[in-house]
Amino acid sequence: MGRSIMTMPKGIEMYKLLITVFICLVLSSCSSVPESSKESETDTMTPLTCKEAALDIYKSLDQESINTLQETEKEDLIQFHLGWGMGIRNSYGLWSEGSPIRKSCAAMSGEQDMHPDSASSVIMELVWDLVHESM
Repeated sequence: MGRSIMTMPKGIEMYKLLITVFICLVLSSCSSVPESSKESETDTMTPLTCKEAALDIYKSLDQESINTLQETEKEDLIQFHLGWGMGIRNSYGLWSEGSPIRKSCAAMSGEQDMHPDSASSVIMELVWDLVHESM
């Protein structure tokens, strides 16, 4: 029985097949974004200021987090420094030296720049204010 080229490519045929598959994979990865993952421009805007970051966080709070903030004194927000604060610092790029959010938080405090820990504290206080204003 003879072997068909279609079922058992060899040598140059195998090479051509691999190149074709590779090109197809590369081209498919360059295709446009699926409709299901498209969002309006305002839904995907990255916050650029301290207040925008606080509002972004406020909008994402679940009821349990809102209740916790309502029951927490502003002076006691430091208890969230390692958990929530770290999430803010990492998620909003506060470790970046040129972070516009960090610089915005500093400006609100009358400074040119501030440590990411301090910037996340400013943001947490703004979120706390938003929660308490909505009570």
